[in-house]
Formats: sequence, C-alpha cells, structure tokens
Amino acid sequence: MGVASDILKLEPDAVIKPWGLRHGELWQARRTAGVGELWLASAQTGPDNFASRIVEPPLGITLAELLGQAAAEGEDELGRLIGPRGLAVLKASPHRGKTEAWVVREAQGRAGFVSGPRTFDQLARLEELVLEKAIGPDVTAWSAEVRDLLGVIEPVRGGEAFVVPCGTLHTMFAVGQESALVIDEVQQGYGRSLLPTLSKILMVQGSLLSLQVHPCDETVRQAAAGELKLGHDLEANPTVRVTDFGRRPGEEPGLGLSLVRLDGGLRRVTPVEVALAGGARVGVLVACAHFVKSRLVLPPKAACELRPLHGSYRVLHCVRGSVRIEADRSSRRVSAGETAFVPGRLESGLRLRAETDCELLDDAVPDLAGLAEFLKEAGASLGQIEALLRPPRAV
Repeated sequence: MGVASDILKLEPDAVIKPWGLRHGELWQARRTAGVGELWLASAQTGPDNFASRIVEPPLGITLAELLGQAAAEGEDELGRLIGPRGLAVLKASPHRGKTEAWVVREAQGRAGFVSGPRTFDQLARLEELVLEKAIGPDVTAWSAEVRDLLGVIEPVRGGEAFVVPCGTLHTMFAVGQESALVIDEVQQGYGRSLLPTLSKILMVQGSLLSLQVHPCDETVRQAAAGELKLGHDLEANPTVRVTDFGRRPGEEPGLGLSLVRLDGGLRRVTPVEVALAGGARVGVLVACAHFVKSRLVLPPKAACELRPLHGSYRVLHCVRGSVRIEADRSSRRVSAGETAFVPGRLESGLRLRAETDCELLDDAVPDLAGLAEFLKEAGASLGQIEALLRPPRAV
C-alpha cells in the first residue's frame, strides 16, 4: 500500500523561544527561555524551519521529503497526498506569505493580543515611537496612547478564536505572576512549502512576542521575482520583527512598518458548532481562503464518518482522550498530544472511532462553499455562517 493510502503519525518539533512556557528542568537550566512552539504538522524547510518527522509507519523521512518525492513523480502523485484543493493552492500561489489564526486553548492571568493600527496617522505615530524605542517590554507600563495605537485586546479567554490577516502588526502576551497563554494555531505553509498549511501550538509565559508583521502572497511573489529588493528572504522567514524589545538582533522596523496593511487587524471569529451522527459534534473555529480549523468532540465508543468537505488532506491533532482514525484499509490510533496526517485521497472514507471521551483539532485547506452548505444543512443559520466566514475586526 503506497504512502498516499496510509494515515501517517507525525512527531512534533519543540522550538525554544525567549517568551516560551517554562518547563521544569529546562527552566532551571537556562532561566531565559522556554518551549515557545510545538510544530505539529509542517513541511517547512531551510534555516530555523522544521519539517515534521513521520514516525508511523517508520519511513525514516520528514513530511517535506515525502511531499518532495511525490512532486518529483508528478502532479497526480502529489495530489493524492494533499488533495485537489491543496494542489490548486500550490499552483495558484507558488510563493506564499502568511495569514494565520489563533484559537485560545488556555489563558491564565493577564493575557492578550495586539491588533495593530487602524489609520495612517496611527501608523505614523507608531513609527515615531518604535524608532525612539519608546515602547518597552513591560505591557503593564504601556500608556493609554500606546495601547490605543497598538489595538490591545485583553483579557482573552479559552475558546476565543481570531484570524490574523497578512499585513497585521501584532503580538501576544502573558505577563505577571501565574500568567500563561496557550494558542492552537493554523497558518499558511509559507514560501515554497508543498504543504499549504502549518499546524502548531504556541505558548507564552511571563513575556510577550516581538511586535511583528507577515507579508502577503503578492509581496512574497514580487520579492521572489526580483521586483522588490528587501534584504530579507520572506520565503524562508516571513516574520518581520518591528521590535523585539531588545532581546535579539534582527529588528527591521522600516521594512516591517512598510508591510502593514490598515485593512488588516485581528478578526474576531464566532465559531459555529453542529451535531454529527453518533453523538459527535463539530465546531468550525476559523475558516478563510487559506485554511479551516475545526474541533471534533466524540463521547466514549462513538463512531462517525466525516463527510468529505474539502478535497484536502486533514491534520488531526488529539487534544484529549484517544481515538482510532480509519480510512480505506488504513487505521491509526492517536491519543492526547499526537498528530495524524490523512492524505487527501483518503478524505472521502474518513471515519473516527472514539476509545474514550475525546477531542481533536482538524486542519485542512477549505472548500468554503462546500463548508457553508454543510453547515446550513446541519442547522446553522445564514447569520452564523456569515459571522464565521466574514468576521469583524476585533478592535
């Protein structure tokens, strides 16, 4: 049976960040850093990027290598792995920027986001403050003016969902004692990745990320074609740090602020939940042209078939419990903390059999029209669907 006919289990990559969640012995040894990200399903390559290792079946390669081998065999073979929807994205946008989405898994203490400026005057004033190094790392000391210019959103709570369009000046923070923020994130697979999405968990404790911005697809295309001379490889690293509050070199305030789009800004999404057969439920958390993230909840011993909604691969990350994922003749058990990659050709026969009460996160490249029709048939109102697919700016 070829790999396009087998469900794959992936190994996460832990990424150390200066703002990361502090973990026991690691914190005792280093004091200055913690685990900031877990990359769950990625085919990114190059410096400071991570491609997920395939651990079941034991192929001895990464997901990026598998997709590269498939692409070398031809478009049809790659399409069997990532599905027709995923393949269409690669063909339409061979050079991609980074739109992302955040679903708050856990928020403790003082935790929040920054949504960016809303007017040209605000952007110009922010540039003055950044160049004067007048915005410090202590969120609690930010003035009312700085908070307004940056569009601070706090508090945030577990279950809240946001889309972060490319060109949005943003950061997130968890400051003060007993503060922590855990985010389930899905984003575009940027640059030339053969996987159109990247799934990760992001964690912050007692700190904040850099104030940063990500480019849009067209900017990356222009840079790759030599139409823009930027001095920054946006394909390998689409994160442009406007300020890192003095922690690391590599800040690029001029470039970062030039990429800000005032029509961006964090978008607050209202998830839509509907019932599936067998007592299961699905909640569509975020959905845009680049990705969809859903939450699947199954009671013990429940079994359900997942309708082939997208024509895409599916990334299933188990948050709680254990479940058997089946498709065609392939079967793979995942439990809390584990991630499975379901090839696109298997989407039409995808089934879940819960061993315990379980919860999974489900990422894919969306068919938005098909998703809207599915939600409508399942009882969601047109207003709910509209709020999901066209979320308002958060501030």
